[in-house]
Amino acid sequence: MKKSLLVTASLLLPAISLAQSPQSPNPHPPGSMADAFMMQLDTNKDGKVSKAEFIAPHERRFAQMDKNGDGSVDRAEIEALEKAMRERMQQMRQQQAPAGKQ
Repeated sequence: MKKSLLVTASLLLPAISLAQSPQSPNPHPPGSMADAFMMQLDTNKDGKVSKAEFIAPHERRFAQMDKNGDGSVDRAEIEALEKAMRERMQQMRQQQAPAGKQ
């Protein structure tokens, strides 16, 4: 269960962060999960997602998580990712909060 949740989160977090990022508002937000999936993964815009297109963001994400470059991700690296994500979410909440409520 946790593994499938992690995989799902790794697929959706980049799309969610793009949609919610105050620095780069999307003038054409996706209308559905399928739209978001295609917009994010169909990098050559041919209307299909190849296996290489699907795997590429996961490979990049894995490389980012594998801080010591040993070809595997251990618990400490996952915990560091979790901490960084929590901090980023906190920063986003503070940026979106009214001036008097920070």
